[in-house]
Amino acid sequence: MVTTELPLFQRADFWEEAWQEERRQSLYGQRRPERDGSSYWNRRASHFARQTGGEEGKQRVAQVLHWLGHHGGLEKDLEVLDIGCGTGNYALPLARRARRVVALDPAEEMLAILKERAGEEGITNIQPVQMIWEEVDLDKQGWRGSFDLVLALMSPGIKDAATLRKMIAASRGACFLAGHVRQEISGRKELWQQLIGGEMPGIPADVLYIFHLLYAWGYNPSLELEERVSTRELEPDQAIEEMEIFFYPHLELTPAVRRAIVDYVQGHLVNGRYLSRREMTAGYLFWSVNLH
Repeated sequence: MVTTELPLFQRADFWEEAWQEERRQSLYGQRRPERDGSSYWNRRASHFARQTGGEEGKQRVAQVLHWLGHHGGLEKDLEVLDIGCGTGNYALPLARRARRVVALDPAEEMLAILKERAGEEGITNIQPVQMIWEEVDLDKQGWRGSFDLVLALMSPGIKDAATLRKMIAASRGACFLAGHVRQEISGRKELWQQLIGGEMPGIPADVLYIFHLLYAWGYNPSLELEERVSTRELEPDQAIEEMEIFFYPHLELTPAVRRAIVDYVQGHLVNGRYLSRREMTAGYLFWSVNLH
């Protein structure tokens, strides 16, 4: 009897295993477990709000909304779930177009900023929920098949097949996921070699594995890749804070480590400013959860 092996692009088990292996070898896999939870995101909250609230962040939001509109994901009266909503960069503009947005995030400080922004903007149809996505019980929350659109935009909540399947199960219409394929920010590699040693691992290209996994499961996801290069001028204190936030999950911020970061930033100032150059490739996935 001849057995025919499935083509690689139909082998979900292969893509699940490959995805998890890349994550283990990636920058995320090098984080200390005790520093990879809510405390890390609470620590980042105010900085995250400032960083994503700039012109580049606004352009990204406009682009995402345009992309959603192109795929029919911005119809009125939608029920929306935003997984890993952060400070509301996407949840708030979506709330102006939807009937209701459930904004989920594990970090109390992120949600506090979202609530403050919603109050300032007079948005009342947004429901903040503080929970970790992998711990969410869809049936207990009444969320199974309850949302027209489920989002996970640059969210750490979708990190394996189980969390991805749960995302799909929460939707009765479509899902939209975005993630980095590649990201390099000036100074990080040099400081990594100095403080930790060796080559700094890259981030996992989650979105590419998810694309293949969805296809193997029978979905027809639409994938778009975008390259972006930008340079920000930062005050020295801002640059030092960003470096400390980046290294916090990987090592103790001892006085010697802080001194090394300060020295690096001060040694790379141009007219009193630190130029932070960022090169990135992002991937955007949209798919209907209805297979037939």
